[in-house]
Amino acid sequence: MNAANFYAPDIAATKTSTPAPTEITFVSIPGGTFQMGNIENDINGDTGEKPLHTVTVSSFQMSDAEITNVIYCNWLNNALKSGDITATGMIVTGAKGAYSGQAYLHLSETYNADNKCWISYNNNTFSVMPGKETWPVVYVTWYGAKAFAEWYGLDLAREAEWEYACRGGRQYKYGTDDGTISKDKANYLNNGPNHPVDVKSYPKNPFGLYDMSGNVWEFCNDWWEAYASGYQTNPLGPQAGLCRVIRGGCFDFTDIGCRSAYRNGINPFLRGYNLGFRVVRRPGGLVY
Repeated sequence: MNAANFYAPDIAATKTSTPAPTEITFVSIPGGTFQMGNIENDINGDTGEKPLHTVTVSSFQMSDAEITNVIYCNWLNNALKSGDITATGMIVTGAKGAYSGQAYLHLSETYNADNKCWISYNNNTFSVMPGKETWPVVYVTWYGAKAFAEWYGLDLAREAEWEYACRGGRQYKYGTDDGTISKDKANYLNNGPNHPVDVKSYPKNPFGLYDMSGNVWEFCNDWWEAYASGYQTNPLGPQAGLCRVIRGGCFDFTDIGCRSAYRNGINPFLRGYNLGFRVVRRPGGLVY
């Protein structure tokens, strides 16, 4: 992942869609300019966090929390009725549109007793294990996250949008209430129960966003590539690649990965017990 990056023109589509679920709370993120990358020059930062570069992002809205099992389950039931997905007891697959044939959610996946997919499918209905309704959905692929978002005229955050939102408008090192991290501020390795927890269990950051550091990794829209240098406005990232960007760290990763600048990536058809997503809404319903 060391090839040169490039940025495409800021072109997006507007899609007609179903209104977003009322269970999703959006917060408004004002547009602004910030320094993107390892601005703290943290010794744990890697080469993918540099060069530092100045980025301007336009205003948008972001869900204040990661998408939960119950919200995703409700969508699955609607998408099943409309014929947009097919399902077995093991897997949910796209049946229409750009992601037809792609796996969306792996229902049968289990890592251990506390880490598995908590959504099941029986008798043509999806349901959530009681008590896990407001845990973030996991074992979802990038395609499953993207399809969910686009159904409602939403999107996954561009990587620059995500980091800008995580820093809370104050260039915070961590996406917490005050830019520091501890067991009282985030769910991460050796400082939590070693599994996801209910969203909004920790204090929100200055923009009003919960769990930007820790709990589960979050898919972004971008393909992973090395940063370009120089000033950028609403960067889209490369238009092809091997891995989609994931951000924010998770419950079984150290505080290093919970930093605002930390970048990771995963193939879009892969999934994990510690990987979920949140969504954004842009003016005019722009989707990239």
